[in-house]
Amino acid sequence: MDRRNYFWDFWKFIAAIGVILVHAPLQGDLGRCLEAVGTWGVSFFFLISGYACFGPPRETSGKILKRFRRNGIITIVAVAAYFLFTYLVYRGDAGQMLLWKIALKKPLTYVRMVLLGDFEFIYGTALWFLVALLYGYIVFYFLVRFDLKKVIYVLLPLFLILRIAVDMRISYTHGDWHWSGNALVGALPMMLLGYVIADNKDKLIKIPTWVLVSGSLLSAGALFLTSCVKVGGQDISTPFKILCAALVFVLGIKKPGWYIIKPVSYLGREDSLYIYLIHFMFVVLLTNYMQSRYMTAKGLSWQLPLLIIIVSVIAARILSLIVKLIKKVAVRKT
Repeated sequence: MDRRNYFWDFWKFIAAIGVILVHAPLQGDLGRCLEAVGTWGVSFFFLISGYACFGPPRETSGKILKRFRRNGIITIVAVAAYFLFTYLVYRGDAGQMLLWKIALKKPLTYVRMVLLGDFEFIYGTALWFLVALLYGYIVFYFLVRFDLKKVIYVLLPLFLILRIAVDMRISYTHGDWHWSGNALVGALPMMLLGYVIADNKDKLIKIPTWVLVSGSLLSAGALFLTSCVKVGGQDISTPFKILCAALVFVLGIKKPGWYIIKPVSYLGREDSLYIYLIHFMFVVLLTNYMQSRYMTAKGLSWQLPLLIIIVSVIAARILSLIVKLIKKVAVRKT
């Protein structure tokens, strides 16, 4: 994987902010467009993970195991933090605490958590990404370790079709989004695509820059249009999300030094994961606070998302500095 890609870093930050606007959306068509950026962004994250799984079988399988262990630790810490957060939120409300304890006693709660990444019982809506990524790494470990590149090329179109079909079905029936937001449907299609892009990197970087830029803009326009206008009641935006993510991703391979906005690239590199992990705590806290102030629905829909973004970015920056400090102290002791 490339040592540092400033173009990807920029879009990682945009993607993280987009995820916030999925969970705390703005009003109207603008809100729907920005929600589309969030769902696009998750696909972009998975592309990066799949791209990183490409390489010599033995060496790369070892790197995948390291990534699995690292992300496994992050997942455990994040889940524990959200358990504690939920307890602190519920402890002042006997009714909510009772319902939560009932949910904790149900085996189905943990089955959904493990299989679908359903952490909504601890306000951990965004944590499905971590679980899906872990499953993705397990699959890729075996695919890469045993050099099953041909299998990857067979699986890719099948999983992309599955992703599009499930997304359309859920949108049309207003079904449970967890059937799409999981390892099989949400993670593997994009990770497989990221791997195939890495395998064809030398060919793809020969595509003229203007073609990649134009394609990215056109697919983004189609994405926004189809997110706001349902064709026959169907959401057909998923193919454009995949295409736009892939084109932007390839453009980053071709032009890794494009900062676009340098401070944003820096924040994307250092803080995008922390923004993703902690933002939902602020969604809960700030929503409860602002509702307690008897704000109007219109005020909440415009002011609340912006406030959550600002607080999440600041908190992520502080958390990033704390983690760096802990790592420095640990290195000195060793």
